[in-house]
Amino acid sequence: MKHFFKQQKNSLLILILVICLILLIFENLGSLTGNVSEGSTPSNVSILNYISVDFSQNLSDGIQFGNVSFLPSTDINATHNYDGADSGSTFYLSVSADSNSPVDFCVKANEGLTSPALDVIGLGNETYSNSSVTNITSPIPEAQVPLTTEYSLSSIAVSAGSNKYWRFWLDIPVAQPSGSYNNTISFNGIITGTGC
Repeated sequence: MKHFFKQQKNSLLILILVICLILLIFENLGSLTGNVSEGSTPSNVSILNYISVDFSQNLSDGIQFGNVSFLPSTDINATHNYDGADSGSTFYLSVSADSNSPVDFCVKANEGLTSPALDVIGLGNETYSNSSVTNITSPIPEAQVPLTTEYSLSSIAVSAGSNKYWRFWLDIPVAQPSGSYNNTISFNGIITGTGC
């Protein structure tokens, strides 16, 4: 019989623990609402400026002034100054329609036109003009600007899907030695207002 009470005592202890546990759960049940909790967090994006610029095929092929037989010679036209529709220029830079910012163009030459014998036609003799339209009168020769070895701002706020047309001219002084002369013209398309 002693063994029976000992077993009952253990069962009673377990029963009391279970009842206490159930009471503890019911006591905290009032604070459990079953509602969904809610919160918020910021969401951000930074859209950067994107520009895409293409050279026309003729501009990409290079600026050629051809053969000159008589000196001095002024305002020698580059070969593609007047070969487009309505005698317009086929030298142009295109701002892609998917660009999201207007573009400023800067231009420079690496040096004056130089021959293999190191004779130089000074940069003040190589000039350009540009315009957003092209025909027989535009870009106009009267707006010629000499090239320099530093980037110079030459076009402002060319919009997406637009072209900027260029014409180039060359003056050759009377005593210039014969030879083939070359240099490199560079164009830089930048976000409007950021400077060359």
